[in-house]
Amino acid sequence: MVAWAESIIDKIDNGKADEVIDELRNVDEVKLPVGVPNLKKYIINNKERIKYPEYIKKDYLIGSGAIESGHKGVIQQRLKQPGVRWNKSGGQYIATLRTKNASNQWDSVRNYIAS
Repeated sequence: MVAWAESIIDKIDNGKADEVIDELRNVDEVKLPVGVPNLKKYIINNKERIKYPEYIKKDYLIGSGAIESGHKGVIQQRLKQPGVRWNKSGGQYIATLRTKNASNQWDSVRNYIAS
């Protein structure tokens, strides 16, 4: 199974999603490894989002590390302080403000407030 999974990953990494979809059409989902029963559906539904070679050429980040780091540094740093409680809308407001600040877009916030 490991070789099969590595083959699928390699094809996805090399922009061969259609080939993977064709291969998975012939795979009985009951025989897929535990934890990936929806692999076929996921790849079909996300085919336009997994164009990794195209994204790499454009210098886009394709991993989740930058997003997770940004979430920790921008969102959690403010929202998860000891004794702090947020309701959903209040948390969304502060998250939006912190994101604007971290993205060097604070002037848009000032302009919005001034208008």
